[in-house]
Amino acid sequence: MRLVELNCENLFDTIHDAGFDDHEFLPSSQKRWTKQRYRHKINLISKELIACSPTSPPDIVVLIEVENDSVMRDLTKRSPLATLHYKYLMTHSNDPRGIDVALMYLEPSFKPLETHSVDWKKKIGIKTNTRNLLHVKGQTMCGDTVDILVCHQPSRRGGRKSELLRNKTATGIRKYADSLMALNKNTKIIIIGDFNDTPHNKSIKQSLGAMPVATKHPDNQVSYCDTLLYNLATTPLSTQGFKGTYRYRGNWEMLDQCIINGKLLNTSKGLRTKPGSLRIIDEPFLLSPDKHHGGLSPRRTYLGSFYLGGFSDHLPIVIEFEYCHATDT
Repeated sequence: MRLVELNCENLFDTIHDAGFDDHEFLPSSQKRWTKQRYRHKINLISKELIACSPTSPPDIVVLIEVENDSVMRDLTKRSPLATLHYKYLMTHSNDPRGIDVALMYLEPSFKPLETHSVDWKKKIGIKTNTRNLLHVKGQTMCGDTVDILVCHQPSRRGGRKSELLRNKTATGIRKYADSLMALNKNTKIIIIGDFNDTPHNKSIKQSLGAMPVATKHPDNQVSYCDTLLYNLATTPLSTQGFKGTYRYRGNWEMLDQCIINGKLLNTSKGLRTKPGSLRIIDEPFLLSPDKHHGGLSPRRTYLGSFYLGGFSDHLPIVIEFEYCHATDT
C-alpha cells in the first residue's frame, strides 16, 4: 500500500464561501485568482500526485490546504486523475480561512469503515477556530484495519501563542490515539499531515510523544512498543539530500510527517512498514532556483502576491506499507 501526503498551498476555487475569509483567492483580489489559474493548479496537483507513484497510482492520498468539496470534485473528476476513480473524504471545519484536509482513496485498496471530524474547540476547549482532525478507519486489501488521522496543525504565525496552540492540539491528538489503542490493543495507527513543526520541536517530541525510528542497532534487533508512537519522518530519504519538505529562508524543514504506533513496526501479519519507508519526492520539475538564498526551493504557486504558476510551496512525501503473512521473514 502506497500512501502520499501533500500540502497543496492554498487549493482554493474562485467562488466566495459565505462565512469564511477566502477573499484573497478570488478573481477580484490582488492575487487575481482566476478560473484559468485555478484550472492550471488543479492539473499541476494531479500531475504531481501521479509523479509520486509512476508505476501505479497511490492507494491513499492525504491532501492539506484544500478549500471545499468543489475543489475535491474538480481534482478527482475533472483532472487527469479522473480516469483513476478516486473517492474522497474531508473535514468541514471552522477555520477562519475555510481550509480543510482531505483523504483520497482507491477501492479495493482501502475501504472506509468509519469517518470522524474532530473539532478541537469542542474536544479540548481551545478558544481558537482551527482545522479539524480527520479520522478515517478503513480496511486494507489484506483484511487488516487501520486508523488514519489526518492533521494540519496551527500555523507558525503568531509566535509564542501559536506554539502553545500547536502543543495543545498535539496533546489532543495523542490522547485521541491513546483512546483508540485502549479500545483495541491490535489497532494500527497512522498520524499524517502538516505539523507546522519539525520532528525535534516540543509539539512533536513532548506533546505528541513521537520518537525517532531506530535505523541501526548493535544486534540488528529493534523492539518497538505497540502503544508508543514513532516518527518515520526523522529519517526521510531524498535523492537530492533535502532534509525537509518546506524551505524557509534557505533552510529545509521537515513539516510534513508520518507518525505510526509500534504495532505497524512489530507486526508479523497484516499491514506493516519499516524504518526508511518515507521518501521526499524531489523531482526536478517540482523545484526552482531560490534567487534570494541560493540552491533550490519547491516550485510554488505564489510568492506573496506575485504569481509564479508552480505546484506548491511543499514537497510531497510517500510512505510504503506492505502486506505480510505470519510466515514472512
